[in-house]
Amino acid sequence: MRTLNTRFNRLLRLRDLEFFQVEFNDDERCAFLLFVDERLPDSEEGNNINVYLISHFELPDSSYQDVLSLNDDLLGMKHNCSYVMDTLTVKEEFDFDFPFDMLAIRKYVQELLSTLKIDKKLPEFEETDFNYLSQE
Repeated sequence: MRTLNTRFNRLLRLRDLEFFQVEFNDDERCAFLLFVDERLPDSEEGNNINVYLISHFELPDSSYQDVLSLNDDLLGMKHNCSYVMDTLTVKEEFDFDFPFDMLAIRKYVQELLSTLKIDKKLPEFEETDFNYLSQE
């Protein structure tokens, strides 16, 4: 079994969306992963999940392999479901004041959805909703 050089912190979990911070052992910078479930229950082709790797730099190969491994671990056992990962290059890293400004995560994810032209409106929630596994 391969040892991961990367840590994944789930920052936001909703029914159709998850957002992770990607931390590297040998680098101060972070990247992010956004999982968006299209929820196609009546499709004969099954469901589709889009994964976006969000970063302002190129990931080291070992960390990129860790990201691919996480995707496969999370989504590889979904019956009748496909997924694909795209990269979204941003100008600067997202930074928030953990644990004092968790609502900044909601705002940033909504901006990402808009940038990606994904027509989803995130629900309103409070700072205390981040104390639970899911924010819904």
